[in-house]
Amino acid sequence: MTSKWAGEGDNAEALVRKEVEFGEYVGLKSVVAPAVVGGDAAASYGQLVSSLVEAPEPQTVLVRVQLEESDAWQRWNRVRLMSNSSTRLQVLLELSGKSDGDGRTVVQHWRAEPVHVVVLPARLFLQNAGGYPVLRRWDQEAMHQWMDLGVALAVQQGDDGDAEVKDCVRYLRHLAETRPTTAAHCAASDAYRDVLQAPLQPLMDQLASETYEVFEADAPKYEHYEAAMIQAIVDTAAARQDSDRQIVLVVAGAGRGPLVSRALHAARRSAADVAVVAVEKNASAVVELHRRNMSLWGGAVDVVHADMRRWAPAQRADILVSELLGSFGDNELAPECLAGALERLANVCIPRRYTAYVAPVSSSALFRSAREFGGTHALETPYVVNMHAARVLAPEQPVWEFSHMPGDNVHSQRSNTIKFRVQGPALVHGVAGFFDAELYTDVRLSICPATHTAEMHSWFPMFFPIQVPLAVADGDEVLVHMWRRSAGAKTWYEWCVDTPGGTSGLHNVNGHEFWIGH
Repeated sequence: MTSKWAGEGDNAEALVRKEVEFGEYVGLKSVVAPAVVGGDAAASYGQLVSSLVEAPEPQTVLVRVQLEESDAWQRWNRVRLMSNSSTRLQVLLELSGKSDGDGRTVVQHWRAEPVHVVVLPARLFLQNAGGYPVLRRWDQEAMHQWMDLGVALAVQQGDDGDAEVKDCVRYLRHLAETRPTTAAHCAASDAYRDVLQAPLQPLMDQLASETYEVFEADAPKYEHYEAAMIQAIVDTAAARQDSDRQIVLVVAGAGRGPLVSRALHAARRSAADVAVVAVEKNASAVVELHRRNMSLWGGAVDVVHADMRRWAPAQRADILVSELLGSFGDNELAPECLAGALERLANVCIPRRYTAYVAPVSSSALFRSAREFGGTHALETPYVVNMHAARVLAPEQPVWEFSHMPGDNVHSQRSNTIKFRVQGPALVHGVAGFFDAELYTDVRLSICPATHTAEMHSWFPMFFPIQVPLAVADGDEVLVHMWRRSAGAKTWYEWCVDTPGGTSGLHNVNGHEFWIGH
């Protein structure tokens, strides 16, 4: 840790630089800079830190941010922007212990920032009946949240009346050992926290067996699909005048067959005579469908190797079922595929409709990762990501909807502008995308934060980054502009974010960085 920043003259800067040089000499991998300052000295402080992170030696610079300062985030943000959001710049956050209030609020406010260490003053601890230091319940939960973010915790000794540091550290170790265990459905997703992934292209690419296997592990999703199929089968049977004819149910894009198994189960539970047809274009997956038809389904399934958009059966089906939903609802081209298939195959579609949602989001981790993919060009590409070190700045709102009900005129072009009142201060790094789907009547699936289907993990949110982060204050109005465009065999998204302080500009114009192939 360097000396305190004096903020005037060359002596303070020279001293800090000498201390950093000594740290490099003894092999330290990181250095704690002086506490971030505001006012007239802010620019010179930011220049010093920027020069340190740009030095050729691979040292990480931790900026001390004292939470007791009312403009703590603004001070940190100025230094961050002066350093061009360098990956070698991180935060050492010092809690005040007297005015922080509920520690969980602090975590939520700072979770989008690159916090590496949180320092707890010893006065934050209380004494229990046995005379040992403990934290208030909400501060315990806050420490669990910091641990979950991978943040290191440290204790700072204060006045003589404060608890002993060693006892406080022992208590923090106890908190770490008694952290709530991760549920099985969450553990499967933890490895993908804040890992940017290219959205699937199921029409252009042949999915690998391991990709199908990941999807098949999501039991809640298939339980909801089965419930929707039961209702659709019962309603179809009730509306039938010719009760002797089989109900034909087509699983379009059957993959390795999880929906086929659920369709057969739904038929048995509904006590109806149902013929199940599995249509799949991936030749390798069709081999697996044939194997399962022989070994598991007793030959009860008609397996068809075809593209659902072009397959024309001799007999029109009654129910069409597909799981061709993406993280943004329509980003795997469900509208184009299902609308075309419904014209030839069926009147009932599962899903019946799906809605895309957006919200402005702040995340230093996601912005840095996207930039590292390939500079500004990579910041014009949407990603699928299990957002963790991120902060959604306002409740999500619908941006557009697709419906597959009889008589619907489905066209693929969409656009909308949505107004948000954000919770700041923060940097907007992009737009988060979610979806909600009505499978059939009251059976729904959702990955929206407010209505997320319990224990479902098949879909991670979308992240639409912007090239230059935009600062917002608490209560600012933010406009998110979204377009879904198509031309020929390509579909793509364009997006733009407006804040009181500026605009992000239009991203992915004409799909020049990212498009979905038909």
